[in-house]
Amino acid sequence: MGFMIKRSLAHLGKLHSYEAEIASGAVAAEAMLVADAPMEIQEAIKAVNRTAASMRNHFGLRIDSLMNTLVQHKNALDEVSIVCEVSASGRITYVNERFVKSSQHSRAELLELKIDEVWTGMSSASEPWRWVPENEVWNGEVRLSGRTGKDAWHRRTIIPILDDMGGVEKYICIDIDITVRKEFEVAILDNSRRQNLIALFGQQALTEENVSALGELAALTAAQGLTLSKAALLVVDRVSHGVILNPEVGLNHVEVRSGYHNDFLNGTASSTGCAINSDTPDNRYTLLPGETVEACGIRSGLEIEISCRDVFKGVLGVYASTDYSFTREEVSYLQTLANLLAAALERYDAKKKLIYLAENDSLTHLPNRWFLSNYLREIISRKTSVPDAVSVIFIDLDRFKAVNDTLGHSVGDQLLIQAGRRLKDCIDENSVVARLGGDEFSIVVTHHVYSESLIKALANHVVEALGKPFNLGGQDVFVSASVGIANYPFDGRDTGVILKNADTAMYHAKKSGRNNYKFYNATMNESLVRRLQTETLLRGALDRDEFILHFQPKVSLTDGRISGLEALLRWNHPEQGMVSPAEFIPILEDTGLIIPVGEWVIRNVCETIKSWEENNVRQVPIAINLSVRQLQVKGLAETIKHIVEGYGINPALLEFELTESMLMIDPESAVNILRDIKSYGISLSVDDFGTGYSSLAYLKRFPLDALKIDRAFIKDITSNHEDAAITRAVIVLAHELGLKVIAEGVETVDQLALLVTYGCDQMQGYLFSKPVIIEECASMIKSSRSLKLLDIPA
Repeated sequence: MGFMIKRSLAHLGKLHSYEAEIASGAVAAEAMLVADAPMEIQEAIKAVNRTAASMRNHFGLRIDSLMNTLVQHKNALDEVSIVCEVSASGRITYVNERFVKSSQHSRAELLELKIDEVWTGMSSASEPWRWVPENEVWNGEVRLSGRTGKDAWHRRTIIPILDDMGGVEKYICIDIDITVRKEFEVAILDNSRRQNLIALFGQQALTEENVSALGELAALTAAQGLTLSKAALLVVDRVSHGVILNPEVGLNHVEVRSGYHNDFLNGTASSTGCAINSDTPDNRYTLLPGETVEACGIRSGLEIEISCRDVFKGVLGVYASTDYSFTREEVSYLQTLANLLAAALERYDAKKKLIYLAENDSLTHLPNRWFLSNYLREIISRKTSVPDAVSVIFIDLDRFKAVNDTLGHSVGDQLLIQAGRRLKDCIDENSVVARLGGDEFSIVVTHHVYSESLIKALANHVVEALGKPFNLGGQDVFVSASVGIANYPFDGRDTGVILKNADTAMYHAKKSGRNNYKFYNATMNESLVRRLQTETLLRGALDRDEFILHFQPKVSLTDGRISGLEALLRWNHPEQGMVSPAEFIPILEDTGLIIPVGEWVIRNVCETIKSWEENNVRQVPIAINLSVRQLQVKGLAETIKHIVEGYGINPALLEFELTESMLMIDPESAVNILRDIKSYGISLSVDDFGTGYSSLAYLKRFPLDALKIDRAFIKDITSNHEDAAITRAVIVLAHELGLKVIAEGVETVDQLALLVTYGCDQMQGYLFSKPVIIEECASMIKSSRSLKLLDIPA
């Protein structure tokens, strides 16, 4: 019995050992059956083994599941993360595949390096990043510079792995590549900065009048927007046929290619395309010569052509000292800048052309009457540096009308051009020569000390120069000059008086045999005889009902129908017949007779409008020329209103055109009167725009509805590029200002075709009709006579 108990206890001891094995984690252990063990012990061992097997099955499946999950997590981490394991000293002990690719090292090389030795440079924010062992998790963004020189941005997490004693055993470094996001953020910031630069430049471009300053700002804005240190700009000034080379940025004020602008003017240098996007120094830079490229260490550049409406205006270039590849956004930025600059240059060119047009004669390109009058007024009204004397020399070409009548206007024009050149050759830096109109010129000479002998010598020189033959179309043509001289302050202290006395002296020289000069003196009255006779006859002409009105139609260039009329005053003297308006209208203005005669014109036009209304004649606006003397009459606007209301006509059928003298005297008071007239619903327009009597200031200040381009520009519009360019510029400017444009003196279908192409609104000229009496006008309107625009050649 004791033996049996001892053997059973031995079997129970084995079970206890088996339990201890399982408790220690040996789940694979199994209790062994012994044949001589009692049945109860054997059943107990089998029960324990069954329990152990069930436990092994349960935990094994759980472990497999956990291992699979772990593997999946690791694979996912490897797909998106750059992972390495680093020892406590910072040496790399493990890297995943993405780390290898990102570092541009081999795995073997990496396992020999410390983490801060993998990249050539690392920075966190603005500070250099270095490996600093810590016991806490570190998070941050790191900028990495690799072997290729291209930077990358990583979001980095460093996790310390602690041992049982709480010390750092190793580190797990997990990076996520955020380069794309960072580049996007930088692109957004760059775009915002460029937009601000563009906005600031655009504001400046709208107001800056100095092209050189605007060009300097453009070059600077280009360099700032692309964060490059070098930029240059070339602007072609087509108005004066020159080139403006603007200050360069970061190029030590080196010069651009010598003679380069000639290629552009000929259209050859820009034929290869708009932009040059270079990333090697071998590419040819069109704006900079080779020595500049080499001296400045330029490795790449971007050059954009500045053009507007297919007109080349220059080149804007930016350059880098590195192999820089320009992005699409950078090209777009520079192109936008070039477009703004082109628009500003076009505005500048248009303004310069119009200023030139307002101050210069279109035929001879000499200063005109308006410029000369202002110039003389400025000289004698100075409060300081007043000259001792000013001489005004009036020059009239004798027998010029005969040349025009016999050889034609084109030959006459060539004579005027050559005469202007000869007069320019006669003067020095103290003198200005101008064409006053027709065959009249003038020279203004300023004296620090008055010298009569100098003026005599100049007058003789002028007479001799203009007395020499002019070769016109292969034949010699002879004219002469009558010259009159008046001196400030001896012959008057007012601009108008001096000009008038010089004119009187010139007239006296002409009456004294021509081809000579005369100084003004107070006894000169012979030249006034004809004028006084004409004035005497004029004073009774209104009472004798000698004035009549002729009307010249204006034609719409949209549908070819008559769109308006211009009322033209004519004087039919019973003995002299039709007197030239050029002879009697200036006298009407000078004597003040224009005031009652002008009111007569207004009443007759209103009567015509009323009559047509009653007789069912289609109503069109009728224009009346308004003199500056009429504007000086107090209550003119009220008088016009009273007449219009008296006839009960629609004021929109009435229009007033400003005469040439309007631009010479007291525009301030005229503006107020014209605003009153405009407020009644009556239209206003500028007549003979471009002849020198018109001013850009009036286009802005006067309440105008239309302007009429003078026939001087229309005459040669089909053969003279400058006349065509001026006409086109005037039409564009007028439309921008909300003004209609009427072309005067249209005589040919070719002239009409160009005007239609340019967008002109109306025409007036012999191509459709000469000025005719009112009955003929009514007949044309009733018969629906129109201009056949469909027959105009393309």
